[in-house]
Amino acid sequence: MERPITSQGNPLDKTKIYETLFVFMDDVLFDYKSSTSGIGENEITQDLEISLNEKSRVQDACFAFQNQYQQGIYSTDIGVYLRTNRYYFCWIEAKRLPTPIREDRDEREYVIVSQEKINGKRKFKGNGGIQRFKEGKHAPKLDYSIMIGYIQDNNNVDYWLSKTNTWITELAGANNGFWSNEDCLNKCVANKCERFLSTHKRKDETTIILHHYWIIL
Repeated sequence: MERPITSQGNPLDKTKIYETLFVFMDDVLFDYKSSTSGIGENEITQDLEISLNEKSRVQDACFAFQNQYQQGIYSTDIGVYLRTNRYYFCWIEAKRLPTPIREDRDEREYVIVSQEKINGKRKFKGNGGIQRFKEGKHAPKLDYSIMIGYIQDNNNVDYWLSKTNTWITELAGANNGFWSNEDCLNKCVANKCERFLSTHKRKDETTIILHHYWIIL
């Protein structure tokens, strides 16, 4: 692994910081083994945040990680910030694959959670992962962010890639103008982790690129 940009020295280049973060995540997630016996998303994410910060300190990287970072009324699973000025330059949202089977959970949660209401109450709880970034609720002013998929069943990455992209193409087919086939995930090559890229147009017509890292737990 190329040594991360350190927190010391010359002013930091924005593009280089992102490149360094994505390589760092690729290495750490490839070796990650959860130390918690729990299978809940929050437990795993809290454990992962500790691992990311330990590796970041050892390598004297210019960035660090905060579990449950909140900006305004919205929060994300992990915020990534520069040590020099506490500027949060990346949001990380984690989702389980599959979504836990419950009547109040939408199986497509990695992508979207339906806003359908029954008798005045929403049928499903929460919000979708990609949906939050597209709606500008997450990382509204940032060019890049990260999603992590915790694969806990059907441990075939190609299965989940097909499933995820099918959900997106079905949303695009609904022709509501918000989703399109351009939102689909594309596989990266020459990475340690199972990693994908997707590009999304927000409501305000700006664009965000998501780096997806999927790990089998």
